[in-house]
Amino acid sequence: MPETIEDILRLKQEKNAVILSHNYQRDEVQDIADFIGDSLELSRTAAGLDCDVIVFCGVHFMAESASILSPDKTVLLPELDAGCPMADMIQVSSPRTVWKTFPGYEVQPTFVFPHEFTLRDIKAKYPGVPVVAYVNTTADVKAESDICCTSANVVKVMESLPDERVICIPDRNLSMWAQKNTKKQVIAWDGFCHVHDRVTKDDILKARKEHPNAVLMAHPECRPEVLDLADHVTSTSGMLRFAKASDAREFIVGTELGLMRRLKKENPDKVFHPLRRDMICPNMKKTTLNSVLKALKEMKNIIKVPEEIRVPAKRALDRMLEIK
Repeated sequence: MPETIEDILRLKQEKNAVILSHNYQRDEVQDIADFIGDSLELSRTAAGLDCDVIVFCGVHFMAESASILSPDKTVLLPELDAGCPMADMIQVSSPRTVWKTFPGYEVQPTFVFPHEFTLRDIKAKYPGVPVVAYVNTTADVKAESDICCTSANVVKVMESLPDERVICIPDRNLSMWAQKNTKKQVIAWDGFCHVHDRVTKDDILKARKEHPNAVLMAHPECRPEVLDLADHVTSTSGMLRFAKASDAREFIVGTELGLMRRLKKENPDKVFHPLRRDMICPNMKKTTLNSVLKALKEMKNIIKVPEEIRVPAKRALDRMLEIK
């Protein structure tokens, strides 16, 4: 392990590389990263750095975002098959009927579409209605959309549009969260994050019983009935800020377990409990120190978004970033 880390640091310097780690990565991967954070936050940081190579320890759409914002840099994804099931639930065309929904929802968004539909089908059904694409989407989906959003600014993005209706893709829970906080009519895609969507109302009640003095933070990718019971609903970066600023000493964390590392490290005098101990993203955990080393050594798994996709995808991201 020490030799692997030494080799990574040496190659990083030789190749003028920067290592980015998403908050959900393995502890040891976070430890060797130059920057840790949310996907878009990391891509924007790397775009402003004087480096030649970006090693993105995350999943495929994140490396694509880095390529979109840094077209002149070489972007490496240590594990090429590290994908995002939610991002794969929506296609621009040629739909794949792979992912099925979970039953038992207490609240439904205005519209839900089955996965036999494509983004172009929805745009044809609702001509002129703007498409708000979550950053957790592939580059070609971003390119087909009008504007991007994050879990933190989805409502602000929707409110910035003059239209009374918006199409929001691909996360149904994020869309329903936005619907509760805007007067816009939200036409929602029926996608979900399997890590956050597994949390139930009973999980909340159990966690509160076990930790009655803890403040419960939940990610907006969780189900509506879960968010209704949370003390604070926010993104992973929002959780980090909230935990640091709060006077509370104990927290229940409703997101992927990888965030626990930073929460504990940045708040050593506070206590953090996972909402569920199985909130683990297998794709995020695929990246290891060995795969980072191999990617740097062999300069393999290069992610390069073609210009005909990159330019309109960047336009959708830029429109979001222009919102004050």
